[in-house]
Amino acid sequence: MYLKWIKKVGFKAKHNAFVDLCEFNGDFYCCYREAKNHISGDGKICILRLDEEGQILATSRIQLNQTDLRDPKLSISVKGHLLLIAYARENEPNNHTIGRENLSWVSKNGRSWSSSKRFGDSGWWLWRLSWYQGQAFGFAYNKTQNAIHLYSGDPRRSFHQHQPWVLSLSTHQKGYPNESDLLFVKNQAFALVRRDADTFSAQLGHSKYPFRQWRWTDLGCYIGGPAMVKLNEDFALVAGRIVKNTKLVTGLLKMNLHTGQLQELMILPSAGDNSYPGLVLKDQQLWISYYSSHEDNKSCVYLAKVDISSQCKL
Repeated sequence: MYLKWIKKVGFKAKHNAFVDLCEFNGDFYCCYREAKNHISGDGKICILRLDEEGQILATSRIQLNQTDLRDPKLSISVKGHLLLIAYARENEPNNHTIGRENLSWVSKNGRSWSSSKRFGDSGWWLWRLSWYQGQAFGFAYNKTQNAIHLYSGDPRRSFHQHQPWVLSLSTHQKGYPNESDLLFVKNQAFALVRRDADTFSAQLGHSKYPFRQWRWTDLGCYIGGPAMVKLNEDFALVAGRIVKNTKLVTGLLKMNLHTGQLQELMILPSAGDNSYPGLVLKDQQLWISYYSSHEDNKSCVYLAKVDISSQCKL
């Protein structure tokens, strides 16, 4: 496998970060947060429409007064619409946070967006949605509770707690589980969860329908902002922030879904503040959106295309 090209696509704000990628109606949509810095309270969402060669076709933005919109994610709803979610930190004029909510927007054409709608539970950060048999599933985390809950439903209609305390300090002795991704293989679900306590080691979760009982495997390494896409019924491609030679970089890995064994495939050009990738796999080609500050120490969004045909033959 090899890196075919990489292009800088998001760079207009002082800080461009927290990225996701989705294919919709033949085009790619890349969303990310624009703000003054990593933790400022002024975050807005930028959405790029791109072709397969990374050419920007259109740009739109979503912002709310006195609200920091963080970590936008894209998916395709059961109705075939483009669904955007983000975590909203409502702020007072002095930037003191007064509310934390999950918000969703929907677009039928990728050009205009609905008004926002709250979903899930306040204070529980719903990280990403994955769809299975007409329902969206996703994990939400709460730092104070040291736990993640699994939610399901339709974020534009009815979205509720599906299974509480799926991974927690109190039950599993694994501190601060947070960012996650989820994929489905037939009647099975596989979860990849970042942790930021004790050993900091990521966890691989496995459950069979109806996804209420989970078994966890410690991966023995740190993976931040994890994203994964199914390669076949036994393996997934994983991207995220990993430790390489004591540095935090954005890596592409291959993971055995049954054992959790990881194989490093590629380190993308990255350094400093970086990672939080989005993945689209199509015709043995992988597109990866992510952010990094390796150029001029400025956090910018990149889109890379990787030929993975060698991995698909295994």
